[in-house]
Amino acid sequence: MPRSKRVKVVSLTKTQPKGAEFKSKIIADVREGLDKYENVFVFRFENMRTVVFKDVRARFEESKICLGKNKLVQAAIGKTMEDEYKENMRFVSEKLTGDCGILMTDEPKDAVLKYFDGLRVADYAKAGVVPKDSIVIKPGPLTFPVDMLDQFRKLGLVVEVERGVMVLRTAFQVARKGEALTPEQAKVLVHMGKKISVFKVTVVGAWIDGEFEEL
Repeated sequence: MPRSKRVKVVSLTKTQPKGAEFKSKIIADVREGLDKYENVFVFRFENMRTVVFKDVRARFEESKICLGKNKLVQAAIGKTMEDEYKENMRFVSEKLTGDCGILMTDEPKDAVLKYFDGLRVADYAKAGVVPKDSIVIKPGPLTFPVDMLDQFRKLGLVVEVERGVMVLRTAFQVARKGEALTPEQAKVLVHMGKKISVFKVTVVGAWIDGEFEEL
């Protein structure tokens, strides 16, 4: 019987999930970095922007950064005195929770801290971001073309055209302090040109010469 054209044979080697082999490779890569570089820094990040973080990787191209694999990194460096890869690395593990990573490098602490202290990049906030301040658009003329009228109405703004100018009839709460942004609010902020989200990296710990320092 001829084989159906819709039947496709796929090699099993291409469909195997990330399993023990994948995890072992990550652990080996981390330990290779621990053996190669003198210092390990634990950092936390807020409002991650992949494009911006490429610049961070470029800045530390002679070093090694491990991001987003907390449990595997903990397995590599150890979580107790008995299984830590090197002395006092268990304290590094304790810091690996949430949005964080490690930088393995030969660069001194002062240079690393100076770089990250100066790294602040403003960007448009995404839905779900919790603003630190409230923002309200007051009623009155808006500096947007009238052909955007329907677009703004769909976002929740009460707008009309008056003498060829778009006018906001009632105040609109674009952001409320402490409350997560809705998709509509995030879009309005973009139209307003307000970048309230700041990508930043904070170093919270350093392992140097076998000693861990909380920062």
